[in-house]
Amino acid sequence: MRFVDNTKINLKIKPLSIGILMIIYTSIVFFSTMLVYWMMLLFSFLLLIAVKKKKSIPLFIFYFALFGLILLVSSKCTISGWIGSIYTMGLIILKLFPLWTLAAILSSFGTSTIIYSLRNLRLPHSLCIGVSIFFRFIPEYRAYLSEIKEGLKARNMGLSIIRPIHSVEIYLVPMIYKAFETGEILSCALITKGIEYDCKKTSYEALSFTWKDYSIILVGFVFLGITIWQKL
Repeated sequence: MRFVDNTKINLKIKPLSIGILMIIYTSIVFFSTMLVYWMMLLFSFLLLIAVKKKKSIPLFIFYFALFGLILLVSSKCTISGWIGSIYTMGLIILKLFPLWTLAAILSSFGTSTIIYSLRNLRLPHSLCIGVSIFFRFIPEYRAYLSEIKEGLKARNMGLSIIRPIHSVEIYLVPMIYKAFETGEILSCALITKGIEYDCKKTSYEALSFTWKDYSIILVGFVFLGITIWQKL
């Protein structure tokens, strides 16, 4: 298992403020106009650059590559059948990209940091652990996909447009195995750290809100207000 070094992460922006922004984005992303969508996307990228500049470059490239592919398919192909399904999936990914960007930011924070931030909201203990582990292991599963891809290359296997179900299977089965393996490791780690012990938990990091966090949340509410105003 790989462990991410979080010592270089800019903790001036707190994970809880990013989480609140994600909730606001989720409530308006399918109802916002293109203007609000572009503003949300731009703001998300700016936050990602502020927190993890290196991670923003591949995500930026992926977005514009997918955007270009969608434009190409819409202008050159007949949108029907499996092409229409892939096209619709691509549109959904583009629509939700501001949320993916915020998720990439949250995955940059340490697990303990996210857990303590959620505890400050008096959320259930099991929910705090589940959410923090989910965002913590997004980079891990991207690494797993790379390992699976290399293994398939060695076996002269890969994605095939002719056999889409088989293409999904050769990636899905190893991912399920990795998920079970990761679950066993996490269970041992949580028991060792006494995560279920009933006592007040503390944190080494100062996670109180600053003006930057309040500004981030304010921008999110501005997007929400603009969307509501445009729909009325």
